[in-house]
Amino acid sequence: MSNCLVTGGAGFVGSHLVEELANNGNNVVVLDNFSNGHMKNLSSLHDSNIYRWDVQICHEIDFKHRGKDIIFDQIYHLATAPRSSSLVNPFQDIETNCKGMIAVLELARKHNAKVVFTSNSGIAYNNPKASGSIHEFAPNNPTTPYDTDKLASEYYCKIYHNIYGVKSCIVRFATVYGERQVVNEALNWRPLVATFVKNVMNHEGVIINGDGEQTRDLIYVKDAVQGVVKAMESDVNNADIFLLSTNTETSVNKVYSTVAKTIGHFTPIDYTEPLPGDIKRMRYSYEKAHKTFGFEPKYTLNDGIERMIKFLRAQTEYTNS
Repeated sequence: MSNCLVTGGAGFVGSHLVEELANNGNNVVVLDNFSNGHMKNLSSLHDSNIYRWDVQICHEIDFKHRGKDIIFDQIYHLATAPRSSSLVNPFQDIETNCKGMIAVLELARKHNAKVVFTSNSGIAYNNPKASGSIHEFAPNNPTTPYDTDKLASEYYCKIYHNIYGVKSCIVRFATVYGERQVVNEALNWRPLVATFVKNVMNHEGVIINGDGEQTRDLIYVKDAVQGVVKAMESDVNNADIFLLSTNTETSVNKVYSTVAKTIGHFTPIDYTEPLPGDIKRMRYSYEKAHKTFGFEPKYTLNDGIERMIKFLRAQTEYTNS
């Protein structure tokens, strides 16, 4: 059994990770400021294992279990500010993404814990002319403050490893989707699949920025969590970078039609101007993660969307019963 800290553990991916770690017999502690997380996502976790704090001060917190200090073996750093709001509030993005990373590394240094940092594929792979799958060695090309701060955080991991010996592994997510992913207008957080599902289920019009032919590599949340756990369990300790993806490219228009067909009806689409810094195409190779620690996605896009919609319908039925 390991003592595990999950920053951002009340959120979408974080809560799925918490469940996986707890089901494997680990003692799991969550740190989350609940700006985009929900307590209902942590129903299986005892309140004493939940810390409502900003990640920037995690290195100053005395984590305790039954009155005794907790020494963490593993730290999963998922707390983040949304990419979509980083141009609107770049200072907040630095606070959460850069200062939060430094605080996590300071905590890991104090506990001699390994860190898995969930970064972002968009910081290096925004090349609309690229052919075939994109790999980890593609040149960095951040187009938003979020991308830049995630890239800086990766360098902090390397620096802390080289100077202090802090163990870490970096995973860059493709576009993650699945149950519990929600739209948060207050944070300008509009995940692609979750937004389409919300719009279509509520018979609302759909907004697509650009012509909809921009593509995404969509990874189901259970596959993303599998990759994160495997990265932690691996021998990779030197802040090396791995893509967690599906190596499959799907247009935004195709994502919408898949959602609409699964739900059973279509709603009107309003095509608008492209978003600043939007990524034109995504198709990421997971070959390195597969060879290094056995990562292999299991779910197709149809599988994931069906599971997501089934989950939401079950929630609705429960609420209305």
